[in-house]
Amino acid sequence: MFFSSTSATLLRYHVFGEQMSRVKATWCVTVAICVAMNALSASGADWGSVRGRFVIDGPVPERPVLQINKDVEFCGKHQPRSEQLVVHSEDRGIANVVVWLDVKPGEKVAVHESLTKEVPALVRLENKGCRFDPHICVLRAGQRLLIENIDAIDHNTAAGLDRNNPFNELTPAGKSAERKAFGQPERLPCQVQCSIHPWMLGWLVVKDHPYVAVSDEHGRFELKSLPVGEHTLVVWQEVPGPVSEVIRGGQKENWKRGKVSVKVTSDNVDWGDVLLPPALFQ
Repeated sequence: MFFSSTSATLLRYHVFGEQMSRVKATWCVTVAICVAMNALSASGADWGSVRGRFVIDGPVPERPVLQINKDVEFCGKHQPRSEQLVVHSEDRGIANVVVWLDVKPGEKVAVHESLTKEVPALVRLENKGCRFDPHICVLRAGQRLLIENIDAIDHNTAAGLDRNNPFNELTPAGKSAERKAFGQPERLPCQVQCSIHPWMLGWLVVKDHPYVAVSDEHGRFELKSLPVGEHTLVVWQEVPGPVSEVIRGGQKENWKRGKVSVKVTSDNVDWGDVLLPPALFQ
């Protein structure tokens, strides 16, 4: 078959065009895969944690034995002690220090999907051994509080709330009382007390996000799966309220109103031991 020079030129352009189309298609697929891999990598790096341990910078203080003046026969055998400052006898860790993410009213914060699954409708607060258990009870707005009295005597559970309706519930021995859902987050922890047994004190922490941690018996806390970026945390303990004076990394720091800035990264943030001076609790 005979081709003119013009036909041959057109054929070469056609073949070249097909080759370029295949190269372009391959390049597009490669770019798409790279973008997808980068997206997966980025999504995996969008979250981080902040952990640390609160330690008293001095000798371990004694926990006073509480004066029992009501239902002495039952409550006295439990020998309740003050829970205002609970320090581990060996490692000096401070329990019940609360750390939460500071979120302004109306502000929305990204929440990791692991923290949105199977959120219970009820949070339990027990009258147990003439004390509130847990001492610090954490709820999210939208959850309900179930007050359970497992003692053999009557108790009363009262809370003065700021942004939710205060309540005062009589809980007879072996009975329970369910509160309506908390509609709003509370700015600060709110005290719970029993008017029948005035030494019984506890706290409710109500937030509209899951980023709240309470230090354990060794003073350890961890806020898990925070969105990466710059954040403000609030540190609170019931005696001083907002924790303002600390030693971190060997340096004295002043946390105004208990607030401290932190840059959350995917590598996680470890504060190590944060020392609190005994003067905070006097």
